[in-house]
Amino acid sequence: MLNGAEKTALMLLLLEEPEAAGLLARLEPGEVETVGRAMLSVAEATPETIDCLLDEVLSIARETVPVGDGPPTTRDLLVRSLGDERAGGIIERLGEEARPPLFERMRWLEPYALASLLEGEHPQAQAFVLAQLPSARAAQVLARLPIARQPDLVRRVATIGAVTPHSAEALDFSLSDRITAARPRQPITDHGGMRRAADLITLSGIDAEAALEALSQVDPTAASVLSETMFTFADLARLDPRGLQTLVRSLDAELLVPALRAAPDELAAKLLAAMPQRAAEALKDEMDSRGPVKLDEALNAQKQIAAAARQLGADGTISLPGKGGGFV
Repeated sequence: MLNGAEKTALMLLLLEEPEAAGLLARLEPGEVETVGRAMLSVAEATPETIDCLLDEVLSIARETVPVGDGPPTTRDLLVRSLGDERAGGIIERLGEEARPPLFERMRWLEPYALASLLEGEHPQAQAFVLAQLPSARAAQVLARLPIARQPDLVRRVATIGAVTPHSAEALDFSLSDRITAARPRQPITDHGGMRRAADLITLSGIDAEAALEALSQVDPTAASVLSETMFTFADLARLDPRGLQTLVRSLDAELLVPALRAAPDELAAKLLAAMPQRAAEALKDEMDSRGPVKLDEALNAQKQIAAAARQLGADGTISLPGKGGGFV
């Protein structure tokens, strides 16, 4: 049994290309996307399915009374009949419903393209366009605009006052003109990244320090981030007991206290178990007596502990998960 989108998709596939294109042009962007997906599922429809669909279309057609050749807007009819000047006054009196929808072309752009288009506009113009879009699409566009500007744009959307039709139409025309002049380019898909590089180093068994050194010569900041990505505080749970004991003995309590306060219970218990009993009890007492710890302080301590583990691994003192050649 076909749903509405599948019926529409199959009917469009049965029509000649010009007729199908004309019908698609009348749909909303979201509807076009839904019908486009449905076309993939009905491309191999059986003759019986097609016959049932055509019977349904004919049944509907018998009950439909045509009132014209197409769906011209009220504005188009008035302009054709009276000319721009005379029609303009009537359109003003009819109000917003007689005007063509603003930013119609914007609704068809992908969020990345619309964000790119708005990048150079005044923040108030950006906010006005966001206010005209469906909420979900506006949120996607906002997320792709500079982070520092986002709170101000939300404020501007919330406080937008009256805007004259002339100003709105001028902005619409300007943006539409820019779309025609230079279509925004689609961003390159990110198929790599730090996580992928870290996985390659860890799983292949290549010399991690040599790889990091090569990267640091080109981009020291990226090398630092990759180093953190390769082995994090959470990975301590995968250290063997002797390696964990070696690491804990090298750490200061001033690092362990905040780090353990923000650690998952299972990992915290594992780290405490790697310590001598009296040292573990003293650390617990210190954690209880110190009180709340700032999250930033705790996360920074965890990063320092992970860095210490990476250094011990680089020295060959312990063996990090996924790497060989270490000694404990």
